[in-house]
Amino acid sequence: MKYVMFEHAGSGNHGCEAIVRSTISMLGENEYYLESANPAEDNKFGIDELTNLIQTSNLSVSPNSIKGIYWRLQGKFDKSLDFDDRERIYRHRKLLINNAVALSIGGDNYCYAGIIGSMRDKLKAFHHYGMKTVLWGCSIGLEYMNTAVLDDLKSYDLITVRESLTKELLAEQSIYKAVISCADPAFTLQRQDVFWKNDSFSQYRVIGINVSDFMKYYNAYPDATYRNFVCLIDYLLKETDYMIAMIPHVRQLGNDDLVPINKIASKFKSDRILILDEDYNCMQIKDVISKCCMFIGCRTHATIAAYSTCVPTLVVGYSIKAKGICKDLFGSDKDLLVDVREFANDYDLLNKFLEFSNRETELREHLKKMIPEYVQNAYLAKTALDKLLVK
Repeated sequence: MKYVMFEHAGSGNHGCEAIVRSTISMLGENEYYLESANPAEDNKFGIDELTNLIQTSNLSVSPNSIKGIYWRLQGKFDKSLDFDDRERIYRHRKLLINNAVALSIGGDNYCYAGIIGSMRDKLKAFHHYGMKTVLWGCSIGLEYMNTAVLDDLKSYDLITVRESLTKELLAEQSIYKAVISCADPAFTLQRQDVFWKNDSFSQYRVIGINVSDFMKYYNAYPDATYRNFVCLIDYLLKETDYMIAMIPHVRQLGNDDLVPINKIASKFKSDRILILDEDYNCMQIKDVISKCCMFIGCRTHATIAAYSTCVPTLVVGYSIKAKGICKDLFGSDKDLLVDVREFANDYDLLNKFLEFSNRETELREHLKKMIPEYVQNAYLAKTALDKLLVK
């Protein structure tokens, strides 16, 4: 089988990398094509060894060009395609592969207004070309459910939903016929041993912390997340003997976790703060996270790396995906998720951590019981896809 995976931001976002790697591993030996916004990042992390890379295309045709005039004349005789349709198909021609299935693998692509139009164009091209389309491991918030998006969602041949809140939302919109629930494919991602600061992890209890600069956009006070992490780390250094490993999970220009991490760490100059500034791949980062005694994370796939290795995790989030995954694992996100939109003072994160850390053993034991079955649940997506392809 041939699979075209589209709307991939590049493997400098290690959550995107984790989805690509785990999807290919899950689906097995097939022919894969990956549309990427950053092929250089994918080459850097070896994704080119797993799939055929296709650079995101910006091709377009002017209505007054030779090709545009030809299309308009041809359209007088062939009413099935107007100029915009032909232009769309031309722009995405590299993705139109005979007998291939198109997988939208971004997960939360329908949560970003700038991507939705691109998704719609590609969907129309895929459908005209007769390709099956799958929305793979998605989360979608109510605020994005406009009429155009609902029409897009109804056009997919299969939607695999990675948490129950999105599935409930889709059902409320009467979208349930081709929808199945499963865990995010990255829960199945394998670890790759890396020997970063092994002495520290063997001699001390290490708390892993991931910070995203994106959080500043979701609170009325842009520095609220920064100040909360500063207060938390100040407490950890003064009142405990934990080591702190600050672990970026996205390393892209303009979207680099290392920027807020360095800003926070510079307040302390402590040798008890370890900063993962080596740009490891997602499997290696997962290995580092797995060695932590507890984890506090902003990026969803950083927290998935922690959950899936049974590390008690406090999520600093805002989105339906963070809330939904936490709810599905624990029955509720109460006390296990801090909504950055509700930061009211500098000690909200610290107060939540103090409650959370008292439950460390309980949470670890719960994950040990829950995760094996939950990881297997991810393979329901493959089962549903297999059924789609034999129809």
